[in-house]
Amino acid sequence: MVPPLFGVQHFSNRLVINRSWEQEFRAEKVLAATRVLLAAAWFVAALAAPCLAQEVHPIPLTVLPWNGHKAAVSLTFDDALPSHLDVAMPELQKRGLHATFFVVIAKLQRLDEWKKLPSEAQEIGNHSVSHARPAGMAPEQEGTEVEDATHFLQGNLGVRARTFAYPYSEITPGLKDWVSRFCFAARTGFTGNYYLAPDSTPDWYAIPGQLAKTQTPLSEYQGWVDKDVAAGTWTVFQIHGIGEARVGYEPIAPQTFTALLDYLKAKQAEGLWVASFGEVAGYWRAQKIFEGGKLVTQAQGAVMRWDVPPQFPNGIVLKVKAPAYLRLYQGGRQLAADNGVYSVALDAKALTLVLGESDGK
Repeated sequence: MVPPLFGVQHFSNRLVINRSWEQEFRAEKVLAATRVLLAAAWFVAALAAPCLAQEVHPIPLTVLPWNGHKAAVSLTFDDALPSHLDVAMPELQKRGLHATFFVVIAKLQRLDEWKKLPSEAQEIGNHSVSHARPAGMAPEQEGTEVEDATHFLQGNLGVRARTFAYPYSEITPGLKDWVSRFCFAARTGFTGNYYLAPDSTPDWYAIPGQLAKTQTPLSEYQGWVDKDVAAGTWTVFQIHGIGEARVGYEPIAPQTFTALLDYLKAKQAEGLWVASFGEVAGYWRAQKIFEGGKLVTQAQGAVMRWDVPPQFPNGIVLKVKAPAYLRLYQGGRQLAADNGVYSVALDAKALTLVLGESDGK
């Protein structure tokens, strides 16, 4: 949430005690109207005095976290294994769930099948060319592992990979620098906290992932999900093989995997957002970009402006709540609210705010 409007404080809803409920209701209605008038008065004062606007906080625009959901989970699959095409993809599609596949170029086979993933709303991410250990890479290899993999995916799969997973979950300063040149977010292993709150500020190039293991029971995976939903956070699963040991590192049983998908699907009814790593990271980072925007006052109102990193994905739309005394515009067009929530395009890099009752319901 952007800081409160120009220092206007929120007063208690309870004005008196021992009144009838009708009196309390009327009092609260008057108080609500007073709040709007006070906030609008501050906004008008800021517009009339630009010097004042520079000394006070921006207006209260609230970005709904996790795309309007209570919590978020991302499933990620490493190494471009056959079981990802044979098991993971069909089971995800059956349930309408989306995930991220971090592919190693040297391990890629069945290219025609991998090409279909983006059209099925599944994300393909960069997991390096060779899956070499980062700690043993020479500086020139660090660049090759990221850049060459990026170009290969673009040229052969038609995918502009904007997310990365570090081989062996190892990060070196040089590799991280190269990743930041081509991607906007990256996943690693354990970094101290698997449950990321929307009001925290993460290292976008070291998002932790919880490692799925062969001996981990379904109940433990369900516990990860339950903890995530209860906390209103984002957690990431890191999965390798599905099936026999020969199909990947720490493979999980197919029945465990499908039961986990069923559990995630059921949790959507409780407000869980099951989306790819890039989709969740993109929305969350877009929220931070928007909240860091600058308010510029103009004669007709005010404009919020923000910058978007060059490697950031296009098309991200934020769900934003605004006070009833404001109208919102982008590209010269007034935005319509859906139950008080506006769809704000990050690509526009600006949002115009004008005094006047919104048309939102």
